[in-house]
Amino acid sequence: MRIGAGLFILAALWLAVPPSGRAAPLSSPLPDAPVDDPHVITLRADPSCPSNCDPASDHPGYDIEIAKAIYEPLGYKVDYRLLSWARTLVEVRRGTFDALVAGIRSDAPDFIFPREPAGMLINGFALRKGSGWQWRGPQSLQGMVLGYIPDYQYFPALKDYIDAHAGDWHAVQGVAMMNATALNLKKLLVRRIDITCDDLSVLRYERKRLGLEDQIEIIDPKVAAPLPNYIAFGPHNPRGRDLARQWDEGIRRLRASGRLAAILDRYGVADWE
Repeated sequence: MRIGAGLFILAALWLAVPPSGRAAPLSSPLPDAPVDDPHVITLRADPSCPSNCDPASDHPGYDIEIAKAIYEPLGYKVDYRLLSWARTLVEVRRGTFDALVAGIRSDAPDFIFPREPAGMLINGFALRKGSGWQWRGPQSLQGMVLGYIPDYQYFPALKDYIDAHAGDWHAVQGVAMMNATALNLKKLLVRRIDITCDDLSVLRYERKRLGLEDQIEIIDPKVAAPLPNYIAFGPHNPRGRDLARQWDEGIRRLRASGRLAAILDRYGVADWE
């Protein structure tokens, strides 16, 4: 969405998002009903393109295409839908759904993780173009308003900064809703925040999708090694370990056949191995 076409929407965002940045309760709908079919695997996450995107799109995300390529030949149907990240953690842990998509181990240490990752996470920053800002430690955020996503994992120095300023909306504003990355970028444009942090590939994807490449710059602080992310199964899921094993076997099979590279190429992503 370009600025000229989106002034009304941006103005609405200004009014709709409270100073804390937290979504009103109605913006996080109740999860859809669980699917009690042993031949269906239920995957949930908030949108985090290019790994997992719009379920109705012909590009639902490379993790979703990989999951279908692994599980459908085994007789399963993959049921992927969007849910806020905070609610995803709750409902998958509760057993309402089978697995989350694009999580890292520290998101849910009690979950069942395959050995084979489903991608890599690298934190990056987005700012209004021409800011001249660079990361030089947490002190470089002084005097700025940082937009972030609650329950997401950031590199330690940034996480400590967010925790230390929790509740101070002049310093940090959390967005706990679906499409949080896009909303944070829009908040940048209307100067509700000065900077936001997210996965680099997600920031680049959303910037391009919204048509903001001339207005938003993205910075790689190069402060932490990439973190593997996973499709992870609920800790009490009775078939979680079998599904995790099948994921591992399937990824190795897709990689050896060249199918994995073909899926990733559709999203402009290289194999992380």
